[in-house]
Amino acid sequence: MNRHAFSAGTVCVVGALLFGGCASQPDHFYELATLPGASVKEINSASRSVHLSLTVPSLVDRSEIVLNDAGNGVLIYDHERWAAPLADQVTATLSRDLEARRDDLVFGDSRFVRSGTPPLHVNVDIVQVTARRSEAGRRGEVSIVAHWHIAGAGKDAATDQLGGASFTAPLDGDGFAAVAQGYSQVLSQLADALAAAIPGADAPRSALR
Repeated sequence: MNRHAFSAGTVCVVGALLFGGCASQPDHFYELATLPGASVKEINSASRSVHLSLTVPSLVDRSEIVLNDAGNGVLIYDHERWAAPLADQVTATLSRDLEARRDDLVFGDSRFVRSGTPPLHVNVDIVQVTARRSEAGRRGEVSIVAHWHIAGAGKDAATDQLGGASFTAPLDGDGFAAVAQGYSQVLSQLADALAAAIPGADAPRSALR
């Protein structure tokens, strides 16, 4: 009886110590940034509405930051977290990046559709994400592979546009803030590509090919 009581007490103490150890490690949160840091341009009255739909791989679409190791494994950091769901952050950041580059486009939902002007639909699938921190003399980097489909530019499917590319940004530092910055940089590169690919409201058909 005494042995059982002592054991239970020991379990409680050990559990408290373990809980206290976990609680002592703070969580750090990170967000993505619009690059290059310019403010979003003023939307003009002729701006065309764009609906942006975006997906990211489920492996990295989680609250914890996920990094690749030297092999085929991944490292999940419980206390290094995104401030909001990654897919939401990527969508919002890419939208702001694009509006900073194209003042003739406004990104939003059906509330932003101008009467008589059909919206453009930009679907982006980020099919691969690789993120590695600097280690053993090797500079870290973030890279993505993205495919996109721009629809609604004309009256028939022949005017739809498909595209895709890979984008890579080196990390300036070995901390997790540098990882977030690397994500922001590759999204900025993706925005450059999409800004060039999305036609203007009165773009000729040849511009869509």
